[in-house]
Amino acid sequence: MDAKQETRQTRIAYRRHLRANPDLKARLDRALTDNVLALLAELGAHGSVAAYEPLPSEPGGASLLPALGRACRTVLLPVTLPDGILAWTPTTALAQRDTSSVLGSCDVVLAPGLAVDKRGMRLGKGGGYYDRALAGLDVSVAALLYDDDLLDEVPHEPHDVPVGMVVTPSGIFRPEGNRGGAGAV
Repeated sequence: MDAKQETRQTRIAYRRHLRANPDLKARLDRALTDNVLALLAELGAHGSVAAYEPLPSEPGGASLLPALGRACRTVLLPVTLPDGILAWTPTTALAQRDTSSVLGSCDVVLAPGLAVDKRGMRLGKGGGYYDRALAGLDVSVAALLYDDDLLDEVPHEPHDVPVGMVVTPSGIFRPEGNRGGAGAV
C-alpha cells in the first residue's frame, strides 16, 4: 500500500470512530461551523461561497449548509460529471449547473478533505475532482477538517493542489508559505 492510501485508510478509520460517537461528532461539527462563519466574517465573504454537502462521516455535519445559507447570498454545491469534472449548482436552483469556472467568482471555496499538512497539501478521497477544480484558481480556498486531520506531512504528487487555509473545530490555520489561494505554496 502506498503512503497516500495508508494515510487515507487511517483518516477514514478516524472518521468512522467519530460517526460511531454522534454526540462528539455533533459538538465538533458545531464548533467547526462556528469557525467557518468566523472565517467568512474575517474575509468579508458574504456573497458566493462554494461548499459541499457533508456526508455523514465528513466535517460540517447537518449544521454547515444552513449556516452558510444564512451567512451568504449564494451557496454553490458540487455535482459530479463524467471524466472527473465537478460542476457547481446554487442550492436554490438545483437544475442550474456551471463548470468549475464559476468558482472564480466565489468569495471562498470550502473544500472537503481527509487531511492537510503544514504546507497546505490536501489529501482527498483519491478521485482528483477538487485538484482539477482548484487548479489555477485565484480564490481563497479553505479545507474543512477535524483537528486530528491536520498532519505534519501529507503524501502528495505534482498534480495535487494545496489549500491556503484550514478550518477545524479548534480554529483557523494558515499553512506555512501559503497566502490563501489554491496552489500558492
